[in-house]
Amino acid sequence: MKIAIIVPSLRGLAPVQVAMAVAVQLVRTGHAVTVYYFKTTSVVWQVEAIGFEKISFFSRIDWDAYDIIHSHGFLPDSFVALRKPQHSRAKSVSTIHNYVFPELKLLYNQAVSSTIGWTWVSMWKKMDHVVVLTDDALQYYRKLLPQKSLSRIYNGKNIVRDPGTILPQHRQMAEEIRRNYSYCIGSIAALIPRKRIDIVVRHLSRVEAGGLMILGEGPQRKHLEELVVQHHLQDRVKFLGYIPQAHAYNELFDISVHPSMSEGFSLSLIEAAGYQRKIVCADIPSFREAFTVDEVTFFNSDDELTIDQAMLEAWRDHEKPMRAYQKAITSYSEERMGEEYEGLFRQLIAFLPPAM
Repeated sequence: MKIAIIVPSLRGLAPVQVAMAVAVQLVRTGHAVTVYYFKTTSVVWQVEAIGFEKISFFSRIDWDAYDIIHSHGFLPDSFVALRKPQHSRAKSVSTIHNYVFPELKLLYNQAVSSTIGWTWVSMWKKMDHVVVLTDDALQYYRKLLPQKSLSRIYNGKNIVRDPGTILPQHRQMAEEIRRNYSYCIGSIAALIPRKRIDIVVRHLSRVEAGGLMILGEGPQRKHLEELVVQHHLQDRVKFLGYIPQAHAYNELFDISVHPSMSEGFSLSLIEAAGYQRKIVCADIPSFREAFTVDEVTFFNSDDELTIDQAMLEAWRDHEKPMRAYQKAITSYSEERMGEEYEGLFRQLIAFLPPAM
Protein backbone atom coordinates (compact mmCIF):
# COMPACT_ATOMS: atom_id res chain seq x y z
CA MET A 1 0.00 0.00 0.00
CA LYS A 2 0.94 3.64 -0.51
CA ILE A 3 -0.19 5.76 2.41
CA ALA A 4 -0.16 9.49 3.05
CA ILE A 5 -0.31 10.56 6.71
CA ILE A 6 -1.21 14.20 7.35
CA VAL A 7 -0.48 15.91 10.68
CA PRO A 8 -0.62 19.54 11.86
CA SER A 9 3.12 19.69 12.59
CA LEU A 10 6.04 17.49 13.59
CA ARG A 11 5.94 18.65 17.21
CA GLY A 12 5.88 15.67 19.57
CA LEU A 13 2.30 16.04 20.76
CA ALA A 14 0.34 12.85 21.36
CA PRO A 15 -1.59 12.74 18.04
CA VAL A 16 1.66 13.23 16.13
CA GLN A 17 3.40 10.54 18.19
CA VAL A 18 0.57 8.16 17.32
CA ALA A 19 0.68 9.07 13.63
CA MET A 20 4.45 8.57 13.49
CA ALA A 21 4.24 5.23 15.33
CA VAL A 22 1.66 4.05 12.79
CA ALA A 23 3.91 5.24 9.95
CA VAL A 24 6.92 3.35 11.34
CA GLN A 25 4.95 0.13 11.74
CA LEU A 26 3.54 0.38 8.21
CA VAL A 27 7.00 0.91 6.73
CA ARG A 28 8.34 -2.07 8.67
CA THR A 29 5.67 -4.27 7.08
CA GLY A 30 6.60 -3.17 3.57
CA HIS A 31 4.32 -0.23 2.82
CA ALA A 32 5.31 3.15 1.37
CA VAL A 33 4.52 6.11 3.64
CA THR A 34 4.76 9.86 3.15
CA VAL A 35 4.11 12.24 6.06
CA TYR A 36 2.73 15.67 5.16
CA TYR A 37 2.79 18.44 7.77
CA PHE A 38 1.72 22.10 7.87
CA LYS A 39 3.86 23.77 10.53
CA THR A 40 7.62 23.72 10.85
CA THR A 41 8.92 22.93 14.34
CA SER A 42 12.28 22.29 15.93
CA VAL A 43 11.43 18.61 16.25
CA VAL A 44 13.03 16.43 13.58
CA TRP A 45 11.82 12.88 13.08
CA GLN A 46 14.59 10.76 11.61
CA VAL A 47 12.91 7.69 10.22
CA GLU A 48 14.38 5.81 7.31
CA ALA A 49 12.11 5.02 4.37
CA ILE A 50 9.50 7.63 5.38
CA GLY A 51 9.17 10.71 3.20
CA PHE A 52 8.42 14.08 4.79
CA GLU A 53 6.93 17.08 2.98
CA LYS A 54 5.81 20.45 4.32
CA ILE A 55 2.58 21.71 2.77
CA SER A 56 0.12 24.59 3.01
CA PHE A 57 -3.65 24.41 2.80
CA PHE A 58 -3.38 25.27 -0.89
CA SER A 59 -0.72 22.72 -1.77
CA ARG A 60 -1.42 20.22 -4.51
CA ILE A 61 -1.18 16.53 -3.68
CA ASP A 62 -1.43 13.71 -6.19
CA TRP A 63 -4.27 12.05 -4.29
CA ASP A 64 -4.58 9.17 -6.76
CA ALA A 65 -0.97 8.15 -6.09
CA TYR A 66 -2.10 6.87 -2.68
CA ASP A 67 -4.33 4.07 -1.48
CA ILE A 68 -4.97 5.65 1.94
CA ILE A 69 -5.01 9.24 3.18
CA HIS A 70 -4.81 9.22 6.99
CA SER A 71 -5.37 12.54 8.79
CA HIS A 72 -5.03 13.63 12.43
CA GLY A 73 -6.46 16.91 13.73
CA PHE A 74 -8.66 19.79 12.60
CA LEU A 75 -6.39 21.30 9.93
CA PRO A 76 -5.43 17.96 8.33
CA ASP A 77 -9.06 16.77 8.42
CA SER A 78 -10.21 20.03 6.81
CA PHE A 79 -7.50 19.76 4.16
CA VAL A 80 -8.57 16.25 3.19
CA ALA A 81 -12.31 16.94 3.33
CA LEU A 82 -12.11 20.14 1.26
CA ARG A 83 -9.19 19.49 -1.10
CA LYS A 84 -9.42 15.78 -1.93
CA PRO A 85 -11.61 15.31 -5.05
CA GLN A 86 -14.67 13.13 -4.58
CA HIS A 87 -13.65 10.98 -7.54
CA SER A 88 -10.20 10.25 -6.10
CA ARG A 89 -9.41 6.56 -5.76
CA ALA A 90 -7.71 7.05 -2.36
CA LYS A 91 -9.68 6.17 0.76
CA SER A 92 -9.70 8.81 3.50
CA VAL A 93 -9.37 7.91 7.18
CA SER A 94 -9.41 10.29 10.13
CA THR A 95 -8.35 9.39 13.65
CA ILE A 96 -10.21 11.42 16.27
CA HIS A 97 -8.08 12.03 19.35
CA ASN A 98 -10.63 13.76 21.59
CA TYR A 99 -14.27 14.25 22.58
CA VAL A 100 -14.93 17.16 20.30
CA PHE A 101 -17.56 19.32 22.04
CA PRO A 102 -16.50 18.87 25.70
CA GLU A 103 -12.91 19.73 24.81
CA LEU A 104 -13.77 22.74 22.64
CA LYS A 105 -16.02 24.17 25.37
CA LEU A 106 -12.99 24.32 27.66
CA LEU A 107 -11.15 26.45 25.10
CA TYR A 108 -13.82 28.74 23.63
CA ASN A 109 -17.19 30.28 24.39
CA GLN A 110 -20.40 28.48 23.44
CA ALA A 111 -20.80 30.12 20.02
CA VAL A 112 -17.21 29.56 18.90
CA SER A 113 -16.96 26.01 20.25
CA SER A 114 -20.26 25.06 18.61
CA THR A 115 -19.19 26.52 15.25
CA ILE A 116 -15.81 24.78 15.26
CA GLY A 117 -17.30 21.54 16.54
CA TRP A 118 -20.04 21.23 13.94
CA THR A 119 -17.61 22.26 11.20
CA TRP A 120 -15.28 19.46 12.30
CA VAL A 121 -18.17 16.97 12.39
CA SER A 122 -19.03 17.95 8.80
CA MET A 123 -15.42 17.16 7.80
CA TRP A 124 -15.59 13.70 9.37
CA LYS A 125 -18.80 13.00 7.46
CA LYS A 126 -16.83 13.34 4.24
CA MET A 127 -14.28 10.71 5.28
CA ASP A 128 -14.50 7.10 4.12
CA HIS A 129 -13.77 5.89 7.65
CA VAL A 130 -13.26 7.33 11.12
CA VAL A 131 -11.16 5.79 13.90
CA VAL A 132 -11.72 6.58 17.59
CA LEU A 133 -9.55 5.60 20.53
CA THR A 134 -11.90 3.90 23.02
CA ASP A 135 -15.19 2.02 23.15
CA ASP A 136 -16.60 4.93 25.14
CA ALA A 137 -15.65 7.31 22.32
CA LEU A 138 -17.22 4.89 19.85
CA GLN A 139 -20.57 5.29 21.61
CA TYR A 140 -20.12 9.08 21.75
CA TYR A 141 -19.36 9.44 18.04
CA ARG A 142 -22.02 7.04 16.86
CA LYS A 143 -24.51 9.66 18.04
CA LEU A 144 -22.73 12.44 16.14
CA LEU A 145 -21.92 10.35 13.05
CA PRO A 146 -24.80 7.83 12.85
CA GLN A 147 -24.24 6.96 9.18
CA LYS A 148 -20.45 6.87 9.30
CA SER A 149 -18.20 3.81 9.23
CA LEU A 150 -16.43 3.84 12.61
CA SER A 151 -13.94 1.63 14.40
CA ARG A 152 -11.92 1.67 17.61
CA ILE A 153 -8.15 1.27 17.76
CA TYR A 154 -6.34 1.82 21.04
CA ASN A 155 -3.21 3.96 20.95
CA GLY A 156 0.08 2.14 21.36
CA LYS A 157 3.35 3.26 22.88
CA ASN A 158 6.61 1.34 23.18
CA ILE A 159 8.84 2.32 26.08
CA VAL A 160 12.50 2.76 25.22
CA ARG A 161 14.29 3.85 28.37
CA ASP A 162 16.87 6.57 27.84
CA PRO A 163 18.08 7.85 31.22
CA GLY A 164 20.69 9.98 29.48
CA THR A 165 17.99 12.49 28.53
CA ILE A 166 17.38 13.42 32.19
CA LEU A 167 19.28 16.56 33.18
CA PRO A 168 21.51 16.18 36.30
CA GLN A 169 19.87 19.15 38.03
CA HIS A 170 16.48 17.51 37.63
CA ARG A 171 17.76 14.28 39.17
CA GLN A 172 18.99 16.30 42.10
CA MET A 173 15.62 18.06 42.33
CA ALA A 174 13.78 14.73 42.59
CA GLU A 175 16.22 13.47 45.21
CA GLU A 176 15.70 16.59 47.32
CA ILE A 177 11.92 16.24 47.11
CA ARG A 178 12.16 12.61 48.15
CA ARG A 179 14.56 13.38 50.99
CA ASN A 180 12.43 16.22 52.39
CA TYR A 181 8.89 15.09 51.56
CA SER A 182 9.05 11.26 51.31
CA TYR A 183 8.05 10.80 47.69
CA CYS A 184 8.08 12.53 44.30
CA ILE A 185 4.90 12.95 42.25
CA GLY A 186 5.25 13.56 38.52
CA SER A 187 2.95 15.13 35.95
CA ILE A 188 3.71 15.16 32.22
CA ALA A 189 0.98 17.18 30.53
CA ALA A 190 0.13 20.34 28.67
CA LEU A 191 -0.75 23.08 31.14
CA ILE A 192 -4.35 23.60 30.04
CA PRO A 193 -7.60 23.54 32.05
CA ARG A 194 -8.60 20.06 30.85
CA LYS A 195 -5.52 18.52 32.52
CA ARG A 196 -6.51 19.89 35.98
CA ILE A 197 -2.99 20.07 37.41
CA ASP A 198 -4.39 22.57 39.95
CA ILE A 199 -6.05 19.63 41.73
CA VAL A 200 -2.63 18.18 42.53
CA VAL A 201 -1.30 21.52 43.78
CA ARG A 202 -4.27 21.93 46.14
CA HIS A 203 -3.79 18.33 47.27
CA LEU A 204 -0.27 19.17 48.43
CA SER A 205 -1.61 22.15 50.39
CA ARG A 206 -3.67 19.73 52.51
CA VAL A 207 -1.01 17.11 53.25
CA GLU A 208 2.56 17.15 54.52
CA ALA A 209 4.03 14.43 52.31
CA GLY A 210 4.94 14.58 48.65
CA GLY A 211 6.47 17.01 46.19
CA LEU A 212 5.50 17.60 42.58
CA MET A 213 7.51 17.91 39.36
CA ILE A 214 5.49 19.39 36.49
CA LEU A 215 6.71 18.78 32.94
CA GLY A 216 4.92 20.74 30.25
CA GLU A 217 3.98 24.19 29.05
CA GLY A 218 0.71 25.93 28.34
CA PRO A 219 -1.55 28.90 29.06
CA GLN A 220 -2.28 27.76 32.62
CA ARG A 221 1.32 27.95 33.79
CA LYS A 222 1.02 31.45 35.28
CA HIS A 223 -2.16 30.49 37.14
CA LEU A 224 -0.50 27.37 38.52
CA GLU A 225 2.59 29.30 39.60
CA GLU A 226 0.36 31.78 41.43
CA LEU A 227 -1.48 28.92 43.10
CA VAL A 228 1.81 27.45 44.30
CA VAL A 229 2.81 30.79 45.84
CA GLN A 230 -0.64 31.24 47.38
CA HIS A 231 -0.27 27.92 49.22
CA HIS A 232 3.44 28.44 50.05
CA LEU A 233 4.50 25.36 48.08
CA GLN A 234 7.52 26.76 46.25
CA ASP A 235 9.82 24.15 47.82
CA ARG A 236 7.49 21.27 46.93
CA VAL A 237 6.30 22.11 43.41
CA LYS A 238 8.80 22.49 40.57
CA PHE A 239 8.05 23.63 37.01
CA LEU A 240 10.43 22.08 34.48
CA GLY A 241 8.77 23.40 31.31
CA TYR A 242 8.71 21.55 28.02
CA ILE A 243 11.08 18.57 28.03
CA PRO A 244 11.79 16.57 24.84
CA GLN A 245 11.42 12.84 25.42
CA ALA A 246 9.70 13.68 28.70
CA HIS A 247 8.63 10.06 29.25
CA ALA A 248 12.19 9.30 30.46
CA TYR A 249 11.46 11.42 33.55
CA ASN A 250 9.08 8.74 34.80
CA GLU A 251 12.24 7.17 36.19
CA LEU A 252 12.36 10.01 38.74
CA PHE A 253 8.76 9.69 39.93
CA ASP A 254 7.38 7.53 42.72
CA ILE A 255 3.81 8.35 41.68
CA SER A 256 2.59 9.44 38.26
CA VAL A 257 -0.57 11.55 38.47
CA HIS A 258 -3.23 11.99 35.77
CA PRO A 259 -6.11 14.25 36.94
CA SER A 260 -7.58 15.08 33.50
CA MET A 261 -11.30 15.68 33.16
CA SER A 262 -11.24 14.22 29.63
CA GLU A 263 -8.80 12.22 27.50
CA GLY A 264 -8.86 10.43 24.18
CA PHE A 265 -6.43 7.66 25.10
CA SER A 266 -3.54 8.93 27.17
CA LEU A 267 -0.02 8.11 25.97
CA SER A 268 1.45 9.52 29.19
CA LEU A 269 -0.63 7.01 31.17
CA ILE A 270 0.74 4.13 29.09
CA GLU A 271 4.26 5.51 29.51
CA ALA A 272 3.90 5.67 33.30
CA ALA A 273 2.73 2.05 33.31
CA GLY A 274 5.65 1.13 31.07
CA TYR A 275 8.02 2.52 33.70
CA GLN A 276 6.21 0.57 36.43
CA ARG A 277 5.25 3.73 38.26
CA LYS A 278 2.51 3.90 40.86
CA ILE A 279 -0.37 5.64 39.10
CA VAL A 280 -3.12 7.89 40.44
CA CYS A 281 -5.70 9.00 37.92
CA ALA A 282 -9.14 10.54 37.63
CA ASP A 283 -12.05 8.16 37.33
CA ILE A 284 -12.94 9.04 33.73
CA PRO A 285 -14.15 6.62 31.02
CA SER A 286 -10.95 6.41 28.94
CA PHE A 287 -8.78 5.74 32.01
CA ARG A 288 -11.26 3.15 33.28
CA GLU A 289 -11.16 1.46 29.90
CA ALA A 290 -7.37 1.42 29.78
CA PHE A 291 -6.70 0.08 33.29
CA THR A 292 -8.60 -1.49 36.18
CA VAL A 293 -8.62 -0.82 39.92
CA ASP A 294 -6.16 -3.70 40.26
CA GLU A 295 -3.64 -1.82 38.11
CA VAL A 296 -3.99 1.87 39.01
CA THR A 297 -5.57 3.94 41.79
CA PHE A 298 -8.55 6.11 40.86
CA PHE A 299 -10.01 9.16 42.56
CA ASN A 300 -13.50 10.58 42.09
CA SER A 301 -13.46 13.09 39.23
CA ASP A 302 -16.33 15.02 40.82
CA ASP A 303 -14.71 15.27 44.25
CA GLU A 304 -11.11 16.42 44.14
CA LEU A 305 -10.66 15.80 47.87
CA THR A 306 -10.67 12.06 47.15
CA ILE A 307 -7.23 12.42 45.56
CA ASP A 308 -5.79 12.66 49.09
CA GLN A 309 -6.75 9.09 49.95
CA ALA A 310 -5.87 7.87 46.45
CA MET A 311 -2.31 9.17 46.81
CA LEU A 312 -1.92 7.43 50.16
CA GLU A 313 -3.29 4.15 48.79
CA ALA A 314 -1.05 4.30 45.73
CA TRP A 315 2.04 5.02 47.83
CA ARG A 316 1.38 1.96 49.99
CA ASP A 317 0.53 -0.44 47.14
CA HIS A 318 3.53 -2.17 45.57
CA GLU A 319 1.69 -4.70 43.38
CA LYS A 320 -0.37 -2.54 41.03
CA PRO A 321 2.62 -1.14 39.08
CA MET A 322 3.66 -4.58 37.82
CA ARG A 323 0.11 -5.44 36.77
CA ALA A 324 -0.22 -2.12 34.92
CA TYR A 325 3.14 -2.73 33.27
CA GLN A 326 2.04 -6.15 31.99
CA LYS A 327 -1.15 -4.61 30.59
CA ALA A 328 0.80 -1.84 28.86
CA ILE A 329 3.32 -4.08 27.10
CA THR A 330 0.76 -6.68 26.00
CA SER A 331 -2.26 -4.55 25.09
CA TYR A 332 -0.87 -1.14 24.16
CA SER A 333 2.19 -1.77 22.00
CA GLU A 334 2.94 0.13 18.80
CA GLU A 335 3.13 -3.19 16.94
CA ARG A 336 -0.42 -4.11 17.96
CA MET A 337 -1.67 -0.65 16.98
CA GLY A 338 0.12 -0.81 13.63
CA GLU A 339 -1.34 -4.23 12.86
CA GLU A 340 -4.87 -2.97 13.50
CA TYR A 341 -4.42 0.08 11.26
CA GLU A 342 -2.87 -2.08 8.55
CA GLY A 343 -5.81 -4.49 8.73
CA LEU A 344 -8.30 -1.62 8.52
CA PHE A 345 -6.51 -0.06 5.54
CA ARG A 346 -6.44 -3.39 3.70
CA GLN A 347 -10.19 -3.76 4.20
CA LEU A 348 -10.82 -0.27 2.86
CA ILE A 349 -8.79 -0.73 -0.33
CA ALA A 350 -9.96 -4.26 -1.09
CA PHE A 351 -11.97 -3.04 -4.08
CA LEU A 352 -9.91 -0.03 -5.17
CA PRO A 353 -9.05 0.41 -8.85
CA PRO A 354 -5.28 0.21 -9.54
CA ALA A 355 -3.19 3.37 -9.23
CA MET A 356 -2.55 5.15 -12.54
